[in-house]
Parts: sequence; structure tokens; C-alpha cells
Amino acid sequence: MSIFKDVVVFDSSGLDDSYRGWIEWFHSYIPKEPEWLRTIIRALLMLMKHCLKCSALNGCYLLNIKRPKQPLHERCHCMRLKINIDDVKANASSECAIEKFTKYIFGNNSKGKNQIFYKMGFSIDDSEYLQEQYCEQALNSYLRGRYELRELDIWGQRLAIPINLNGVYFYSGWMLCPEGKIKNTTPFGGWIE
Repeated sequence: MSIFKDVVVFDSSGLDDSYRGWIEWFHSYIPKEPEWLRTIIRALLMLMKHCLKCSALNGCYLLNIKRPKQPLHERCHCMRLKINIDDVKANASSECAIEKFTKYIFGNNSKGKNQIFYKMGFSIDDSEYLQEQYCEQALNSYLRGRYELRELDIWGQRLAIPINLNGVYFYSGWMLCPEGKIKNTTPFGGWIE
């Protein structure tokens, strides 16, 4: 019997199927922070044939039932560590740059997305309010497991998280970072079907 039996439960699919809580993705040798050191070590490990998708996920919190399928590739040695929801809540945070609204949505290069926000009654003057709403709603949804997995690439796992503005529901795009930090990548990521 392993001394790690309470941390990670191994079976042919990775974790015991009865476990439905939160997990922390684990890839050896990758620090969670600082970001600059994480980037350097990921680059060095890539030279030794480590997968950049796997290393991008290291330290990220996901619901076990809403995570990328494992193994991600042949000879993948990533693990999932059980993590308590209280730890997820204590560490998780959301970040949305004000420029996502002031320069993108209400700027000249919004690709028509500004019309969606104008029709909901918002203007550039509402950028701070929108930033606050996005951070609050996205973090609450993430902690409740209301997110959809999108593309996973060398930069990390993208999430689609629902936003409700004036009774209009749609997805916003987020990047998942270590320890439950989510960063907004796009304020409008498509309609919820």
C-alpha cells in the first residue's frame, strides 16, 4: 500500500472513478510561480522532449469530471492530485484587463462585438462595471464547475465561462493558470446554445 494513497488514487484510467471532486494537474519539475521561472523551466524541459501542453497545465485546478482526457499523448506521465474545494476557493482568482473593454470591445478592432454590447445598453463608460462583473461572475462560475473546456495548446487550457449581462447569456473566453487563477482572453466568446 502506497503512502500516497490519500493523495492520488491510481487505476487503469488514472483516478478512482468514484472521485468527482477537484484535482490539481501535476507535471514534474514545473514551478507554479513566478511566471518568468515557470516559462524558463518549461522551455528547458521542452528541449528534453517534455510536452508543452502538459507543462502548461501543471498546477491548474479542474473538476475531475471536467478536465482534459488522459493521457494527453503517448508516454504522458502527468498525474492528477486530489485537492480540497476549500483550497481551490482560497487560491482561485480572476483577472480581466480593463483594456479588454476600453481598447478591444469599444475600440476600432472589435470585429462587430461592440454592437452586441451597445445593444445591451453598454458603452465605453461602463468598462469598469463590465470588468468587475466579468471577474465576479467568471470566478463564481468556475468555482461551481460551470465552465466548458476549449482548446488546449502550448500556452495552456482555454475555458468558456458563461456571463449574464442584463439577462443576455453568452460565453466569455478565459485562460486557466496555476492555482485556480483565470485570465480573460476575450469578453465575447460566442452564444450559449
